[in-house]
Amino acid sequence: MIAYLKGELFSKYEEQVVVVANNVGYAVDLPPGVSSQLPDPGQEVELHTHYYLRDNEVKLFGFLSRDQLLVFTQAITVKGVGPKLALGIVSRLTPAQFRLAIRQEDADTLSTVPRLNKNTAQVIIMALKKKVENIEFDEKLDTRVTAKPNDGAVKALIGLGGSPEAAAKSVTEAQRVLGAAAKIEDLTRLALRYLSQNR
Repeated sequence: MIAYLKGELFSKYEEQVVVVANNVGYAVDLPPGVSSQLPDPGQEVELHTHYYLRDNEVKLFGFLSRDQLLVFTQAITVKGVGPKLALGIVSRLTPAQFRLAIRQEDADTLSTVPRLNKNTAQVIIMALKKKVENIEFDEKLDTRVTAKPNDGAVKALIGLGGSPEAAAKSVTEAQRVLGAAAKIEDLTRLALRYLSQNR
């Protein structure tokens, strides 16, 4: 099993890189957006990796941190969650956001991941709620954080005359586009546009 890879970055593409270590080139698949965070070819890189073997498929997946790797390996244990969807989770949510969503049973945040619907989000929550509590992540989770990131945006839309149901729906639509880490002002601005269109 290859759990860690350190070597020269030979080439990089949008979602894959080739790393040369001990004169061997390893093709490593990455979460969307990670490739742009790596140095130019010829520089040294370090990746936490997961060796994936299932049926006739053999792949090596790479991550910038051990916590990202843990999120990925936990996600692919859930029925209906394959590597591509798990990479999307790592790309869209930080490890802390993922763990907090599981702990708070927040299917709305999980379903901001592309191709991850509410039903799958609920399955992930049920499957991982106890597991993530027993995994030692490098980043400690601030258990005092309880508010959902979209609460402020929903309240703002209600204050502007929207019904609670319409406000929540519009914010959810906006969060799907902007991601779970969106700033409240950006979320509110886009959600207000959706609210106006739906009236």
